[in-house]
Amino acid sequence: MRARPRRLLPRTPREAAVDCAAILAVMLVATLSFGPVFGGVAYLVAGIGGALAGIGVGIATSLRPLRGWLMTAAGVVLVIVVLGPALAVPRATIGGVIPTLDAWRELLLGVVYSWKGLLTAEPPAEGFPSLLVVPFLTTLVTSTVATVLALRLGRGAPFAMIPASVALIVGIAFGTKIAFWPIVLGVVVAGVMVGWCSWRREAWRTGLNEEVEVTNDTRHRGQARRQRTLGAVGMVAGALLVAGLVSIPVQPRDRAVLRDVVEPPIELAEYPSPLAGYRTWNKNFEDETLLTVSGMPEDGRLRLATFDYYDGTVYAVAGSQQTSGSGTFSRIGDEVLTSQSGDPASVRVAIDAYTGIWVPDIGFLQALDFDGPRADQLQGSLHYNAQTGTAIALDGLGAGDSYALDAIVPQQPSVDELEGVPVTELQVPQAAVVPDLLQAWVVEHGSSGQSKLENIVAMQQLLQAGSFSHGLEDDAIPSLAGHGASRIQSMFERDVLVGDDEQYATAFALALQRINVPSRVVMGLYPDDGFPGGDAEVELTGGDMHAWVEIPFEGYGWVRFDPTPPEENQDIQPEPEPQPEPKPQVLQPPQPPEEPAEMSPDTVAEEGQEEDEELEDRSWTVWLWVAGSILLLVLLLLSPFLIVGAIKAARRKRRFRAERESDRLAGGWHEVVDEAVDLGLLVPAGVTRREVAREVEDRYPRSRATEIGEFVDAGVFGPGEPEREDVDAFWRDVERSVEGMRSEASRRRRVLGRLSLRSFVRRRGERRRRG
Repeated sequence: MRARPRRLLPRTPREAAVDCAAILAVMLVATLSFGPVFGGVAYLVAGIGGALAGIGVGIATSLRPLRGWLMTAAGVVLVIVVLGPALAVPRATIGGVIPTLDAWRELLLGVVYSWKGLLTAEPPAEGFPSLLVVPFLTTLVTSTVATVLALRLGRGAPFAMIPASVALIVGIAFGTKIAFWPIVLGVVVAGVMVGWCSWRREAWRTGLNEEVEVTNDTRHRGQARRQRTLGAVGMVAGALLVAGLVSIPVQPRDRAVLRDVVEPPIELAEYPSPLAGYRTWNKNFEDETLLTVSGMPEDGRLRLATFDYYDGTVYAVAGSQQTSGSGTFSRIGDEVLTSQSGDPASVRVAIDAYTGIWVPDIGFLQALDFDGPRADQLQGSLHYNAQTGTAIALDGLGAGDSYALDAIVPQQPSVDELEGVPVTELQVPQAAVVPDLLQAWVVEHGSSGQSKLENIVAMQQLLQAGSFSHGLEDDAIPSLAGHGASRIQSMFERDVLVGDDEQYATAFALALQRINVPSRVVMGLYPDDGFPGGDAEVELTGGDMHAWVEIPFEGYGWVRFDPTPPEENQDIQPEPEPQPEPKPQVLQPPQPPEEPAEMSPDTVAEEGQEEDEELEDRSWTVWLWVAGSILLLVLLLLSPFLIVGAIKAARRKRRFRAERESDRLAGGWHEVVDEAVDLGLLVPAGVTRREVAREVEDRYPRSRATEIGEFVDAGVFGPGEPEREDVDAFWRDVERSVEGMRSEASRRRRVLGRLSLRSFVRRRGERRRRG
């Protein structure tokens, strides 16, 4: 048997290049599988960059001086710290390359939180701060492990395709139901994997035959090689054919992804319904500008919130306990995918007196970008419900905020255009309470037409014939606020209905449910005379706050209906109130003056002092973030040294505290030899202690390995058990020997020796040989 030449890499450069090319091809396919959920090209940079870096780490840590899984782990950590910011969080870097503390913070947090964030984000997710960590980290880790296995293993080299397959599975599981060229990618992956595995198997067999020199008959060897080549080609062709045939019947609807089973993080049912504060906008902000809008299409409407569940108290957004998705909001990035049809619109909104988490928008969003000093903060808290076209910013809008949005606005058909169009059968949450008088009103007026559309229009016209009143001081007709069951019940107790958008929209939506027409209430803003269209700026006040009802129709989607009567309908005279009987007035004695309360000087803080304390608190917070980030980076960089040091310290402690003194002597000898092995010395196996000592002392004269070996032989094989005091003194010599070897080694060798686990591998091999 020939002696295999010692190489820097376990494989020849040509073989290693083929291995890395096969792994890179599979990683490219795995990266492309992230395409539907990310969009754009940033995910390609993160995924392919992570794959190339992982292959580089795998090659570097397969070199003879750096070989070891611990060195591989250290290399992955180093890549994350050095290259991670530029590849995974480029927006937080300087020029897209130079890392900053914010970039490292987002990167390290993304390692933990980006996985769930990607599942709950609304595609495309490219615009989110740290979600690119998912493809970067996936390809980095899996390509590193795959490269190490491919370069270090012989017969078991096909196992290298397992981590490569894991990367592809992660890309599919964290993606969407939309597959990116499934047939092409399936054929490529199957072909590369089967072809590479066949090539490695054939190379291993050839190498084995050449090593043991099974035969010198080149004719038979050439014939066997040709047969294996034909077999490999047949296997690859069969794999490509099967992969293509299997991919054809797989439809997007059958594609199972994790985002289908992950519950989104926000439940709007936990927030108060803005419809409950409808009267407040008209009362307190009737003439005050809430926001300024430009670019609105003609007769368009800004939507605030959409409500589809009535619990008897308020109309609210349904939660997860209801059969509706209106209460589940997902984070969105720079773009939003929408399949709605309609007219495109670009609108700009500047916030004045308006406040709240609900973001006024129009139609179905395609993009929404905030401006101003809080742009990043608001963009990071932006969530969207594509089902209702409603957006929220959890950090809340306020004066000075502004944003621009692109949307698709569905066309609103007229009643004549809806003739003969069926109502879409949708499941909406049923109202928990419906007032009795409203039910009786629906029985009387809800079936007067021949079709559902005629019944809808008939009830709408009856409601529009009522009287309008906000119940304000200058209104002629009193009208209570609210839209609870008791308020709607009292509304139908009178001969003529009285209320505003809040009551009429609620009553109409409840009435529609009684005739099995799905409906929902929408709250939003638009001028009473409608938007004129164009780029002219329009100021919207609290008096422009409205509510209406939407009904789904086949081919049109949700169509709006206005059940509220015109504001001019104020024909009902208020009922006379009973005049109280006058009573004689009695002069009351004046109240004694109250003494001013004494306040402790400690409770009165000057305004400047409060501001200084607030600034000081903020500065402390910033310094804590900086210190924490630096400490975390230092711990990550030192973690390999700490882990390996702890393992070796435990081994040394176990040897030093052995029960028998002879075992303590043998343990001290092993400590010397293991240190030499970790420093890079190739100690021969299966030889005597004296021969090992000679090898060690030739390389490291200050080790005194020969004297230590002779002392160990005498103590272990001599008569009786060594004295404890002599063994303690021997261990002090062992410590001096270890320090002497370290002082003779180069600084690079000392650092690598701290991280090396080669001594553990050697000891395990010795135990196997003895076994």
